[in-house]
Amino acid sequence: MHVSYQVLFPALGLLLAVLGWPLAARLVPLNRWYGLRVPATLADERVWYEANAVTGRDMLVLGVAVAIVALALPHLARLHETIYAGVCAALLGFGSLILSVRGWRLANRLLRERRLDDGVGGKLS
Repeated sequence: MHVSYQVLFPALGLLLAVLGWPLAARLVPLNRWYGLRVPATLADERVWYEANAVTGRDMLVLGVAVAIVALALPHLARLHETIYAGVCAALLGFGSLILSVRGWRLANRLLRERRLDDGVGGKLS
């Protein structure tokens, strides 16, 4: 079965947005399968929720951007199917890389701050 890229990429964008929403809303507890699963988020529940909230918002934004570009591009330019797929895949790929690195760096920073706060003041607020 052949699925058109003009269906695939808007669907992927919407899927990314739908998957990002529960993370952004802090509805996803620490788990084995879903969310920003890096050592810092797995080490601290508060870091998990904060880093996943930011990553979820980034996923929402990227998903909507991918869907809009994928839907609008055929109306803005007459591109060969391969070029269209390349543009959409590049947006999705680079955007995913950026949001992953951003989330990972945020999680590491949040965990460092938590550990400093715990060590200096001994408070777990």
